[in-house]
Amino acid sequence: MMELSFDEMTFLADCPATPLSHLESNGQHLIDNNPYQVTIYITRQCNLNCTHCYISAGKPLNDELEKEEWKHIIKNLSELGTKVLYILGGEPLLKDGIFEIIHYSTTLGLYTSLSTNGILVSDKVSETLKKSKINEVQVSIDGPNESINSIIRGKNNFNLAVNGVKNLIKAEIPTSISYVITEHNKDYIEEMISLAENLGVKSINFSPVQIFGRAKLNNLLLKRNSAIEAYKKIKEIKDNHKIKITTNGFRFYLNNIYDVYLSLKNKVKANYYSCPAGRSRFVIDANGDIYGCELLINPMFKEGNAIKNDLKDIWKNKFKTFRKDWWLNLNDCKQCSISSLCQGGCLARTINNNMIKDQNCVFKF
Repeated sequence: MMELSFDEMTFLADCPATPLSHLESNGQHLIDNNPYQVTIYITRQCNLNCTHCYISAGKPLNDELEKEEWKHIIKNLSELGTKVLYILGGEPLLKDGIFEIIHYSTTLGLYTSLSTNGILVSDKVSETLKKSKINEVQVSIDGPNESINSIIRGKNNFNLAVNGVKNLIKAEIPTSISYVITEHNKDYIEEMISLAENLGVKSINFSPVQIFGRAKLNNLLLKRNSAIEAYKKIKEIKDNHKIKITTNGFRFYLNNIYDVYLSLKNKVKANYYSCPAGRSRFVIDANGDIYGCELLINPMFKEGNAIKNDLKDIWKNKFKTFRKDWWLNLNDCKQCSISSLCQGGCLARTINNNMIKDQNCVFKF
């Protein structure tokens, strides 16, 4: 059995996964009875040109859906049993009818979260968001000051984003900050936490850059040692701060390190599955096309369309790529004692690595 070093053990991220207790069997695979969480990219249009954008947002698609079409989709999702709706872009606040769409979602009882760059969040916008009954707004800021943030997000956007956060807090909207770690901003984690605390947000989330879209074009890969050091830094200082500090995307999607340890010790498969893509969640692009994962928005992985096809049928009969044990065909995974736990890690990153293995895998053979 392979021995795990301290760095490797602590690097198994604490991003919550989905317990098997509420899943059902679909052949030999496990899927949710319903898609618990759905992410919609409500527009590809964006007022920034961030160098790390995995979806390469900028101009809208030619065939983006209109307000009433999105409301129809959200109604169908509610009937399908979806509980959580994440609204992303592009910049969602550029979408015509966005406030009505949000209000419709919250009225149906879906926990509704909006991700924004904060640039357009004026007093009026924040008050309108408040009236829409939005459950949470997440603002993306990638540096504790103008000089660091501008490397990724462009010049003269930092103060606008910070003011957007202040307006959300003023309107008493639950607000969080998202910070994507790159080689450019990896040394400013504690300063960013202090800024978030001073602004009064409820939480801050750290995640490593994903090498897709413009991030791949701009060669923004976060070095493995940098990722490990950043993760350890967050773990070391999080108890020194009152704000909730979370991480995701660093490693395997396991509930906690004890599942890994006990499973290795007893050779028992953990009570969690690795990646929720196509098993408890999916994404809908701005034109209604459905994919298992936002990192695999590609015609090869299209499962259908939320307007043209029946959502229930798509959920029941599609996503075969995500629901099969694809990692069993990888040589490194065949030799690994915990492959039944991580289940190959991230399919998108594995595809990005020519189907050798997850490019972020810390285990070498």
